[in-house]
Amino acid sequence: NINGNLYSFSNAATYPNYTIKDGWLSMNEDKDLYKKTDGVLFNYKLIKAEIYNLELDIEELEEERDGIKAISYDEKSSPTHKFSSSVENEVIKKEKEINKLLKEKRSKERLITKIDNALDTLESEEKEIIRLRCFERKPWNIVGMVINKDADYCGKIKRITVNKISDLIWMRRKIT
Repeated sequence: NINGNLYSFSNAATYPNYTIKDGWLSMNEDKDLYKKTDGVLFNYKLIKAEIYNLELDIEELEEERDGIKAISYDEKSSPTHKFSSSVENEVIKKEKEINKLLKEKRSKERLITKIDNALDTLESEEKEIIRLRCFERKPWNIVGMVINKDADYCGKIKRITVNKISDLIWMRRKIT
């Protein structure tokens, strides 16, 4: 047992950044990346709800912007053809808010897609442990009962799994 992060596994090639010692697969763990990945897994449902709420906020701002655009005033421009309209300024402000929210929404959607892609690489037992522990926030004894393994085993599998998918979710940050 090296650092408590061992997993007996026959095909180490499917686990990047792991080493085999005495027939055991040992994680080369990046604790910050682990915590970050664990956090997004525990907040997966929340992130999805945030995406939906951002869609609602964007929809509301677009309706407000469109309502402002519908107001028409006869603006008199100066000889330089430059004019400043409170209506135009409000429309521009709404556009900036919409673009900011769209950028945030796209970022969260990409994160969810990366998580989903990473989860697709897992074995069924690994997926089930992540689903039960992270998404449904079940205690370890319940996870163990469902998986039909002891809680310690499930905890080890979760740690290895989170480290494994960390490399996929945060690949770009590791490359740069």
